[in-house]
Amino acid sequence: MLTTYLLGPGRYEAAVEVLNRHWPLLRRQGLVTDEPSWIAHGQGAEGPFIVELVTWGVPGAVDAAYLDPEVNSLWQEMFSLTESRGARPPVDWPAVTRLTGAAPHDIPRDTPLHTLTTYQVREGRTGQLTELLQRYGEALTGAGLLGPAAPALYAGENAHGPFLTEHLAWSDRDGPAKASGEPAAAAWYARAAELAEARGDRPGVERCPVVPLHFGFMTDPLTGEHS
Repeated sequence: MLTTYLLGPGRYEAAVEVLNRHWPLLRRQGLVTDEPSWIAHGQGAEGPFIVELVTWGVPGAVDAAYLDPEVNSLWQEMFSLTESRGARPPVDWPAVTRLTGAAPHDIPRDTPLHTLTTYQVREGRTGQLTELLQRYGEALTGAGLLGPAAPALYAGENAHGPFLTEHLAWSDRDGPAKASGEPAAAAWYARAAELAEARGDRPGVERCPVVPLHFGFMTDPLTGEHS
């Protein structure tokens, strides 16, 4: 599940504190796998946000989490730190499937730049767009603009329809700007963008730089607190 939290003004530090407790609690309740959540923050055109990728471990885990008093209380605490923006809800949490690429925790910590790009896919074009984005990633890798981690692509569906989210780990902070000057990469990107469309208040293609956050539960061995 790839969750986006739109943070209210001055709520960043409090949100980080809540998320530091989130995955360990889900783990204690037996709702997630041993793979820790991946969390990053960014600044959108209308304000700050945090994204959290959680891998649920059992069928019906989300419903079970909602009915768990401790988890539900923590969720309400987190929701109180968010805000709606236009037609966008304070918290958006579509289920996603990773189609290609590396798990985010496999990406080196010293990666200069991470971006998350969401494509609002035209109906029936998910497979075609997936193939084009793979070619785009290969062109970026060939140009030396991406780090050693393979581009990751996630597929899901939100209230507006199907989408793909692409996680790129760039070898250069100016990588996105340089990509537009690489003929092969620019051509694949242009073809991919044609398969996306604006829906609701969301553009067809939306790219945001993000900065991964690092918590102890991501690297420390599992203890009784987490198991």
